Amino acid sequence: MKPFELLETQRTIIRRLQDNDKDELIELLSDKSVTDNMAFPEEILTKEGIINLMEMTISSYDSEQPLLSFAVAENKNNKLIGVTGFRPIENKEIEIFYALLPKYWNKGLATEILASLSEYVLTKTDYITIVAPITQRNIASVKVAEKNGFLNCGAKENPNYKDLIFIFKKSKSLT
Repeated sequence: MKPFELLETQRTIIRRLQDNDKDELIELLSDKSVTDNMAFPEEILTKEGIINLMEMTISSYDSEQPLLSFAVAENKNNKLIGVTGFRPIENKEIEIFYALLPKYWNKGLATEILASLSEYVLTKTDYITIVAPITQRNIASVKVAEKNGFLNCGAKENPNYKDLIFIFKKSKSLT
């Protein structure tokens, strides 16, 4: 899957990361309340690690193996408020992720973002199923997935997470 240039939701823009996103990205990925629900190794979650990850992502966009990580920005000022993206897995499945700065939590933005990304994947790509791994304690993300029609396929161990995770899935209708 090639990275898209831009998706819009009612209140956000989902776009490629840019150099001027650095400060907000550092703020986001330095916040333990955000990263406790993500599968990042500790060495990435340093200022230097975050900057390296951002630079690697930006330089990969036009390569044969792009990193499918994007900025979520407010549509009124284009300022980064979170990140989202995909990771192809197997059997025509793609994993989806999203994270917002805490001051943007509980405003319906994650629901809006997941709806837009799901529609994009299921209508514009060859992927059949979207997988959303969600930590059991992340009740807000569980609700976001459920509101977007994802089904909870149960909890399982994953070496990238400290605790058991729920595996939520949403598939194309094959009718």
